[in-house]
Amino acid sequence: MKRIAALLFLFLGTVSAQTDWIRTGTGLGVEKVRVAVADFKPATTDAANPELLKTFNDVLFNDLSQAGIFDVVSKNFNPLQAPGNPQELRLEAWAVPPPNAAMVAFGNLGKTGDDLLMQGWLYDVKNTQSPFVLGKQYREKSSVESARKIAHRFANEIVLRLGGGLPGIFESKIAFISARSGTKDVWVMDYDGEGQHQPLVRGNQFVRGMVAPG
Repeated sequence: MKRIAALLFLFLGTVSAQTDWIRTGTGLGVEKVRVAVADFKPATTDAANPELLKTFNDVLFNDLSQAGIFDVVSKNFNPLQAPGNPQELRLEAWAVPPPNAAMVAFGNLGKTGDDLLMQGWLYDVKNTQSPFVLGKQYREKSSVESARKIAHRFANEIVLRLGGGLPGIFESKIAFISARSGTKDVWVMDYDGEGQHQPLVRGNQFVRGMVAPG
């Protein structure tokens, strides 16, 4: 019995000594990709650009910050000169501290006539020989809502490319019931709570493709 007790004591002591190694949670051992998001530059001189750019830049940064798979660099650490195209990108400025990024998203956006045009890129700043990862161009009717939509789409593409093929959720819509108008009605909003509105309904379907409750 004394031998059994001694062995049990030794076993428990060994487990106790190793408890600092035991961790629980999700994504353990997976290092998040450090991504810098440069403010997109104006592509035209239209007077509407400042509001459209602010909306786009804020939404893109927030989407990537909330993705859960990135370590997004604070914009306070970004180099002073933001690139609007690949020719203006200085890889070494983003690859070293303080940004010390692995990837950088950058591009330009501007109102052209009645349209809003965006060109965006994702570059691997550590790979000086072949840094290109992603390039996208979007065109929508110019509006603040379109700036949000384009930012969501580009964020989804970045997640898809860097997240192991998993699609992003940033264009998702959430339907909910609200009595803010005095009666209970169906409302729709973006995944982040923005863009709340009452959808138009045709028959038993929302115009935006969401099937109304039966």
